[in-house]
Amino acid sequence: MKRRLFLAASACLATAVVSIVFLRTSPVADEPGPIGRSCSYCGMEIRDLRFAAELIVDNQTLFYDDVGCMMIHYLSHMGIIPPVQNMVKNAEVKRAAVYDYLSSEKVDAKVAWYVKGSSVMTPMRHGVIAFKSFSDALDFGGKFGGEVMGWDVVLKKFTDGEKQEGHQHSEVSDVHNAFNIPLKTLHNNVTTVSEALKRGKPLVLVFFATWCPTCSKNITTLSRAYESMREKVTVFLSSFDPGDTVEKITRFLEQHNAHSDWIVTLPNVDFLVSLRVISQETVFGISVDGSIVYEKRFGTLTEDDWLRIADMLTAG
Repeated sequence: MKRRLFLAASACLATAVVSIVFLRTSPVADEPGPIGRSCSYCGMEIRDLRFAAELIVDNQTLFYDDVGCMMIHYLSHMGIIPPVQNMVKNAEVKRAAVYDYLSSEKVDAKVAWYVKGSSVMTPMRHGVIAFKSFSDALDFGGKFGGEVMGWDVVLKKFTDGEKQEGHQHSEVSDVHNAFNIPLKTLHNNVTTVSEALKRGKPLVLVFFATWCPTCSKNITTLSRAYESMREKVTVFLSSFDPGDTVEKITRFLEQHNAHSDWIVTLPNVDFLVSLRVISQETVFGISVDGSIVYEKRFGTLTEDDWLRIADMLTAG
């Protein structure tokens, strides 16, 4: 009888130990994941785990529909780029995570491998795709193009061309070439930035995509601020996304009360490459002599921000 009691107690203890070990070592699959949430940066719904990412700041988890959106928040929280929308103020970044494109397995962002610039479009067109293994990244790059890199390099590439506000762009020859690239307007005419500068006013060059929530906010606030800056600057909009048609752009402009005297051009890859535009949220302030004196690559602008840009371009 004692032996039976001992064996039964031992079995219960073994079962309890196994249960505890299982609970401690099994993946955290029951925790709510990113799918169905809104991106903490841009606000878009997260629908595809292959492109999703997470950022833990203090004790809060932020979710993203695009690895690029996470990187913008990471760089901003780390103080590498100026503050952007929806940041957690004064928060410390604890961890960044991405999802392997092939298996959807969560991976520490700092040990993952990335392919940037492939033919596969990511939700917000930032073009950064994550992989758990170097060999998988190489295979993917071989099939779909793009450059394979680690965390530090992809961050550097992602912020290439990022400038502090008020600093001039250093690549003068690239800028000169970009400003002379023919761009097709919504009305099937052709223009250039250089032509627009001949009006004798500084120019605010705004890139956008019709599906981008941040762009929607920027165009809306620009529309509201424009009456107070109309006499100071020329507004020049250029689409970032090759998928933006005349119809889509026209509808987008109507929705956000764009002004009829704005210059609006269709997407042009050569123009984007020449100016190193990697984000559809990019804004340049260009002086009458063709110098870029203001540059913002990420984030939203308020009405006051637009007015400050106009004042800066016309100061002195």
